Amino acid sequence: MTSEPIVHFVDDDPAARESLLQLARSVGLTAYTYGSGEEFLDQVPAQPGCVVLDIRLPGVSGLEVHRRVNQANLPLIVIYLSAHADVPTTVQAMKLGAFELFQKPCNTTRLIEAIRQALDKNQQTFEKHIKRQEADQLLQGLSAEETKVLELMFLGRTNQEIADRLQLSLRTVQFRRSSIFRKTNVNSKARLFDMLFDAGWSPTPVPQIQEAGRRDG
Repeated sequence: MTSEPIVHFVDDDPAARESLLQLARSVGLTAYTYGSGEEFLDQVPAQPGCVVLDIRLPGVSGLEVHRRVNQANLPLIVIYLSAHADVPTTVQAMKLGAFELFQKPCNTTRLIEAIRQALDKNQQTFEKHIKRQEADQLLQGLSAEETKVLELMFLGRTNQEIADRLQLSLRTVQFRRSSIFRKTNVNSKARLFDMLFDAGWSPTPVPQIQEAGRRDG
């Protein structure tokens, strides 16, 4: 398998599978086909992609495949392509999070467009998830006290404002700032904040502390 986003076609009709495979490859997409839901679930890699599902499949139905994809938290967006999409089935598919549903025979240009949109959306979501994991790993070495300082730094507070908010001495705030950069191995506030922003990280609100004199921490 490739590291690129993949489109998976699950259909019990060999001719339909071959036609879809050739269609995808003709526009430069990496694609694989499966003759049943079980075959797909046994072989699908845990990497970003899109699965185009028939609804009526031998054994595990397309809807059940979708449920299992959701339960396993696989990074896949589901598109349905079926000749058996009645209203109740369509409602179930949409509740499961279907990206699009096409009736057979479908407009192949629209199908490819939907697949590309699904792959682009999923790749962006997956990359953001990876960045969030990296940010979490970056911050896991910080103490709770250092994290509070970082959260206020992220909100644009000055050292003095942080000291006032957390009832700390200015020297303690400066020490914790230095410790944050040392532990994260980042020597620029702008670079650290860019990484956190790209990862979708947001600070936990720091409660206002009543003035009672500063303390060193």
